[in-house]
Amino acid sequence: MPKKCQMNKTIYYYQYPFPIGKIMIACKDQAIIYCGQPILLENGIYENTDCLKNIAKQIEEYFQKRRQSFDFHYIFLKGTAFQKKVWQAVMDIPYGQTRSYRDIAEKIGHPRAYRAVGSALRECPFSLLIPCHRVIGSSQKLGGYGKDIDVKIFLLQLEQADLVS
Repeated sequence: MPKKCQMNKTIYYYQYPFPIGKIMIACKDQAIIYCGQPILLENGIYENTDCLKNIAKQIEEYFQKRRQSFDFHYIFLKGTAFQKKVWQAVMDIPYGQTRSYRDIAEKIGHPRAYRAVGSALRECPFSLLIPCHRVIGSSQKLGGYGKDIDVKIFLLQLEQADLVS
């Protein structure tokens, strides 16, 4: 169980170097609110709290192949009901496995919304912690991750996923 951040609705954030580049993690009210590419946070405090250190340690263990899942409390500060369903479904994809955008669409009860699933994944505020890299095209081609397809390939290779092409 991650340690809780003791704060009063203040956002704390910190940047950590990882094999895929700098990752910024932010927490508020004892929960992670963001993990991904560094962004500008208004009214945030740049401080390496216990809450942030705990998640960074888990991510480091993931890169060392000593961890296959993450244990964290989170708050979605943004996202539609549809996006949140997508993100929840992606969290259920086991380490080292992949699912298609269509699989996720079917799982959340919207079988034709596979393109919307891709759009939802682009908006995910929790890079790595929600394993969007495990979602691939139905033709088993890699897609998504925008310009960072190399990151997706790296993560799938790290996990020795069932499909890396």
